[in-house]
Order: sequence, then C-alpha cells, then structure tokens
Amino acid sequence: MAELFNENESYQVTARKWRPRIFEDVTSQEFITKTLRNSIKNERISHAYLFCGPRGVGKTTVARLLAMSLNCLNRKPNGEPCNECVSCKEIINDNRNHPDVFEIDGASNRNIEDVRELKEKVKYGPIRSKFKIFIIDEVHMLTGASFNALLKTLEEPPPYVVFIFATTSPEKVPMTILGRCQKFDFKRLTIDEIRSRLKHIAASEKVKIDEESLFFISKKGDGSMRDAQGLFDISASYCDNNITFEKLKSFFNLAESDVYFRITDLIKAKDGNQLLNYYDELMNKGYDMQTFLDGLTGHFRNLLVSGSTGLADLILESESVKQNYIEYIGRFSQIEIINSLKLILQTEYTFKYSSNQRTLIEALLVELIKFTDTRDITQILKELQDLRSETGGETHKVTSPAKNISSAIKNADINVSYDTIQPPKSDNKDTVMPFESSLRQPDAGQFIDISTASGDLNSHWLSIKDQIKTERKWVYSIIKDTTFEQDDKKNYLIRVDDSTFELVDGYKDYLSGKISKYFGQSLSVNLIKSSEFVTSYSNSDSIIPSENESDNYDKLRSILIRDFNAKEIK
Repeated sequence: MAELFNENESYQVTARKWRPRIFEDVTSQEFITKTLRNSIKNERISHAYLFCGPRGVGKTTVARLLAMSLNCLNRKPNGEPCNECVSCKEIINDNRNHPDVFEIDGASNRNIEDVRELKEKVKYGPIRSKFKIFIIDEVHMLTGASFNALLKTLEEPPPYVVFIFATTSPEKVPMTILGRCQKFDFKRLTIDEIRSRLKHIAASEKVKIDEESLFFISKKGDGSMRDAQGLFDISASYCDNNITFEKLKSFFNLAESDVYFRITDLIKAKDGNQLLNYYDELMNKGYDMQTFLDGLTGHFRNLLVSGSTGLADLILESESVKQNYIEYIGRFSQIEIINSLKLILQTEYTFKYSSNQRTLIEALLVELIKFTDTRDITQILKELQDLRSETGGETHKVTSPAKNISSAIKNADINVSYDTIQPPKSDNKDTVMPFESSLRQPDAGQFIDISTASGDLNSHWLSIKDQIKTERKWVYSIIKDTTFEQDDKKNYLIRVDDSTFELVDGYKDYLSGKISKYFGQSLSVNLIKSSEFVTSYSNSDSIIPSENESDNYDKLRSILIRDFNAKEIK
C-alpha cells in the first residue's frame, strides 16, 4: 500500500502544492502577516485570534503559518518558520501527525459534545511543543450552546493554549466570542494579484498560457486565489499544458466581448429582426442564457462607467477590450444606459424564477430598443430653446424650470417625444415660450368637436390613450382598460375598474387636461367605478355597430389587433 500511495509521486492540485510556506509568500495580506510576525518576534502572543474574510484568500493558510512559527524549533529572527524542523514538516503535511496542533471543522464538530471534548484536551499541556494550538475553521457554524461552553475556556485559557478561529461570516459569531479574540479582516484579492501569482505558478509548472487566458482565469476567480488556481488546473488539463483563450472560450462556452458590442449595435439601430436572429444564433451555438445575461449586465455596466468617466480605468477587462469601450463613448446617452441597465437588472432578478427563460431574454432585448431615444428633461428644454432661436425668437435663460414652466412639466415624463414639435407662433418675441406649447398638439382648426363626437367617445378615448402611452407608461398601464362615456345629464365620465379606482383618481386632473386639450375646450371629467350604474348618453358601447359607425368599428378592430395582439373569433 505504501508503494501505491507514495507521496513523492502523487499529484497535488495547485492550491495545495503552492500553498505559501512562509508569511512572505501570502498574497495581498501584508498588514496581517506583518502584524503576526512582529507579535511572534516580540513574544506578544494572544490566546485567541479570529481570521475573517471571503473564501480562498488565505485564512487557513495564515492560521497554519502562525501555528508553524509558534512551534518551530529553528524559527528565524524575523518570525518566519524554518519549514525544515520536525514540527514544521508535520504541519506542512496537512497537519496529520502533529500532536499539539489540532485542526477542527466547525461545520462537522458543532455540537456541545464536541466542544466538551475540546475542553478536555485543553486541560493537558503540549507533548513536545511550546504551544497547544486549536484551529477551528468555519467557527460560525458552532451552535449557541457550543459557543457558551467555550466562553470560559476562551477567556482564561492556560498559558500554553492558542485558539485560531477562521470564518467567512463573522456577523454570525456572537459578540461575546468576538470580544475575546484579536480580529483580522482578510481582503479580497485583486485581479492583478491573482494574475501575477498564476503567472509565476505557470512558469514553474512549465504550463504555457497567454495573457488573455491569465486575465480571464484571474477575473473568474472573483477575488479568491483558491478558486482561480482550481480553474487553472482545469484549463491546463483541457488545453494539455498549452492554455489559449480560443480553447478556453469553447470549453467555458464564453460569449466574447464582440458579441455584446454587436448586440448593442443592433439595439441602437432598432433592428429587432436582426437582434432576435443573432440571439438565436448564439443559443444554437450552445451559449448559456444565465452566462449571457450576466455578460450583458457587465457590458452595460462598462458602458456606464466609460461613458460617465470618459476613461476605461474602472473596467475589468483586457487592454484591447478597454479600447473598444473608449471608442464606444458617445454612442449611448447616460440616461439611455441607466434605464437599460435598470431593465436588465430587473430581468436578472426574475430570470431564475421564470419557466420560459429564453422568451424573457428575447423580450428584454426588444424592450431595450425602446430606450435608445430616451432623453433627459434638461436636454429637451435646451433643444427647445435652440429650436426657438433658429426660428428667429430670442433665447431666454431658464434658471429654474420649476418656476418658469407650468404644471404640465410635473406631469411630463422624461421620455417625452418632441420629434414632431412645431415652433409656436407669437407676435411678442419677448414672451418666454411656455412648456405646454412645446408638447405635440393639434392646431386650433384641428380640434375635435365634442358635440359631434358624443356618439363615439371611446374611439377618441383610444386616441387619447395612445398619446398617454407615449408620455406616461405607468398611467397608461392603469387606464388601458377604462372607457370614456357620457351620462343622460351630459356629464363626461371615465369608467374605471373598482380595483384601480384609487390609483386612477390620483391622475384625474392629468386625464382631464389631456381630454380637454384633445377636444380644444375645458371639460369637467369625473371618474366612476365599473360597478356603478349610470344611464349612458353614448351608444358607443353597442356590441354591433350601425352603418354610420362602421368606419369607427374598423378603426377599433385594427387598434386591438395591432396594439393588443387581439385575435378574431370566427
């Protein structure tokens, strides 16, 4: 059996083989390692330490190094262990044989019986070392009773006992335990720190790896050296010790950055057909939808960062990809990117609960097209001023939009469309242009006569709702099923579902203003619940239209089919 399991010939994964043997080799935790070395050198040893931080950043490694240095028989003057004495070698060998250093898994030894057994061991002094050391990993997994049983021992342990706790969730450790330990917070490793270490390991292991692959593996490690080293092992095995990014893309099924630039190009071009076809091609190639969505989120984040700062320093990508983002600055406005990113994050939240994830992403891509023309209200005001200036009017500086524009701006959405704005005609060039006049509305001669429209109010109500849909989508969503009618006393009413009556009531003045503007006169409009009965003056609710209403029936039919995907029942 000894020949079968010869330790000199057995393979060790990179994370174990390249585990640091001295404090100096620990990556990115200089503050902690320096403090511990000085404590050892000056013999200022605490009876309990608590190492906190994310996974794979060196908590257990530093705990072992501390144990090695405390019990090293030939410790160096700077506090480093010698790695050659019997004590050091036993700890290096995964601590399987050292009689005075105990590594305990807090997850599997969490009960009070396990803690009582530990307390029995504490009573007896070390066998051949200076200290008896207990390393408890994931200490937050201990039960409340176990922590309570440990309290007295932890507060006043024998002088030869040192406790070293490690945890990824320090917030779950009771304050009574935290107050009795020296707490050290380990930080996440940066991409450059991981990349530098992996490059050194690859050179020593004679594994060829290109810079893009190094960057990808380091980034994929997400701040954890252990995770990155695990990915390095997988990549080396797959690529037969010659790691290239082209091979990794096929292995990890990655979407290149060019894929997301192509997606945003199609979104900007408003080419929904090509966009969905391109996404279909990606899915046929086997791209993972969750990975695609995560990449799309990161892409728009990078667009936001580069667009806001004008630089690519905060983008975690290779230099060639950073240059692409620099060249992309200005293609999207900041408000477009922010709205798009909010929509993507909302989709990302609901993605894992969706039973039809592909349809959800396709709907997201098409909806992103709608945000390509989003404009900030300040930009609208500026362009309106420029437009007025071009028509010969004087430009006036608007110092406070809240004071200079009417109440319409309070009801206007930031996505107001002004492509069809006509400059107002005014004999007085010194008059500041009111905001209402900038909104699209028919000329005085184009107003609908309310007296002739009373028999077909709902057809006109559909046109008014179309205008509201482009201006305020939220309002449209709660009034899309309402009807507009007139009672026997010729009062104008909006019939609202009982469940949404209170919501619509908050926008009553806004709706009344839209109706008045449409008909060119001030009208008083009231709301009525669907459950309430009134004698209707309008015959627009008739199921079968008369001959005079056939044109309106065709119009309603086309709107229902076009905007609401209605289907005819034959």
